[in-house]
Amino acid sequence: MRKGILTLLVGVLVVSSGCAGLITGETVAFDSAPATVSDSALDETGYEQSMADEQTIERTVTVAGQERTIRVTNHVRQYQRGIDLGPVGEVNAGRFIVFSTPSASVAGQTLNPAASWSNERLVEEVASRNDQINDVQFERNRTVDALGESREVAVFSGTTAIEGQEIDVLIHLTSFEHEGDVVVAVAVYPERLDDSEGPRVDTLLGGLSHSGN
Repeated sequence: MRKGILTLLVGVLVVSSGCAGLITGETVAFDSAPATVSDSALDETGYEQSMADEQTIERTVTVAGQERTIRVTNHVRQYQRGIDLGPVGEVNAGRFIVFSTPSASVAGQTLNPAASWSNERLVEEVASRNDQINDVQFERNRTVDALGESREVAVFSGTTAIEGQEIDVLIHLTSFEHEGDVVVAVAVYPERLDDSEGPRVDTLLGGLSHSGN
């Protein structure tokens, strides 16, 4: 009886939120809106967009004891800046990546596992995909204004190889919900340039734009 009431409750909630396919067994699509950096922030920091991508992933989830398929569409924007690293010349060593994925939750249950990843889990993903950043260590938390609110930014240190040279880098990562999506922003740059690149990262975060769904 209790299970029946729970199933009914979930059913009411998914229908009211436009996810009736979770009841009928049809694939339900959740789309995110792209998060981008404003032109004025790019002009001020010298960063340029180098990549815009849309990724669609299908996952099997369990809702009220039933397996269902959901289709999640994520958006990625990458920006970069050439930095003079001395002996190896100018290299695109300053990178800023913005990732948006739908929150996709029903009756308090998160259907998109990426939406609930910790900063440590997120930075592991970034480190494995961004030129293999090694020896990642948490350094500190700080706050920056982005999309109308103060956001917590986790700072990690690590090392990576650029043009055959081992470089110490800093990774700034923030993740928060905004208008139905989870927005993740990541910045990576050489640690010895923290005094100049840190303020640029703050400007890029302050220039984030995301309209939501």
